[in-house]
Amino acid sequence: MSSQEELALLIDAERIPQEQKMESAAAQIYAIQAGLELGKKRGKKLIFAKSAMAVLTAAVMVAGLLFFNPSQLLPQQATTSNEFSDWGELESFKKVASSDIDALTLESAIRNDYVQIVNKSTEKNGYKITLNAVIADENKIIMLYTGTTSDGQEIYSVNSVWLTDAVSGQSIIDENGYRNGMGSHAEDSIYTWLGKTIYPLDKNKAFPKEVVANFQIASVDPGMLAKPKTGTNLADIRYSDRLKINFTIDSKFWEQKTETLVLNQPFMMDGHEVNLAQVELSPLSIVVKYTLSEDLKTNWEIRNELFGKTPSELTSRVGKHEVENNSIGGRGSEDGFKSYFSSNVLDHPKSIRLKLDAGSDRENDEYIDILKK
Repeated sequence: MSSQEELALLIDAERIPQEQKMESAAAQIYAIQAGLELGKKRGKKLIFAKSAMAVLTAAVMVAGLLFFNPSQLLPQQATTSNEFSDWGELESFKKVASSDIDALTLESAIRNDYVQIVNKSTEKNGYKITLNAVIADENKIIMLYTGTTSDGQEIYSVNSVWLTDAVSGQSIIDENGYRNGMGSHAEDSIYTWLGKTIYPLDKNKAFPKEVVANFQIASVDPGMLAKPKTGTNLADIRYSDRLKINFTIDSKFWEQKTETLVLNQPFMMDGHEVNLAQVELSPLSIVVKYTLSEDLKTNWEIRNELFGKTPSELTSRVGKHEVENNSIGGRGSEDGFKSYFSSNVLDHPKSIRLKLDAGSDRENDEYIDILKK
């Protein structure tokens, strides 16, 4: 891992919780996760540092009900049998999305015109940010944006993105949810950064119509990005002022509500009965909820083991194509745990199947078709 990647991990692990005032242990996990993901997106294999793992372990112990599954934390290559469609004026963001765990979701949304083109900019002291587009539903909001610099400053990253209510000034983000941010330089340009950030929302709260997107760009002096040791010193990094963009959320995002399918289908995991309780289907996410028996709810050792083996393969059939809905994380809940997957609900899949692997509990792989329940 390069020195630049190492610095990225430190910056995002340290600055995100300070700037967003994230107090909970869960929030600390996601702040560190954001840094780890940024390092991975810069093109090299990411190896967990011992210190980072130590912080993660401690945070999980404090969090109690929030379980940590390393296999679900690391982004997985998006797989789909459909080629990316024409993204129109958002075509430049395909590079950012192509290897993202939410690539399927983005592709489905843009193909179905489930996107709001914003194209609003703000500029200060040679730094400029443009909010190109927004995609949202009750559960999350996705922002696509472009950062640029002048005066020869080379962009290191757009290192911080916030969202607040334009009226109250309060954060609108569910800080206990899964956050994903990534970006890359535009083709042949070290002065342009194409970014994408996904933030979780609390669907039980009314979402404000007027929103403020608040960005900060990190840059280095001319010629610094090409130097192998750039980033070993925090003093190398320069930061823009906060760059704020006000915009109005398109009402179409709230017209399609989350559909909850109650299944209550038990299955065996390591000799223990787990109940596939329900599945939530929305344009930007699929959430699978599992519940446990009363005895297992308080057996933390077994709960954690079961969480680590939660089914992670979900596939959907759209037309003649079988598509993998990538696993994008999981967390504990009061009576069990939840798993999150990318969504192509807007494509109206004919089937959505959860795979139960063969093993000690079953002789062959088995599938639960969620849509047939």
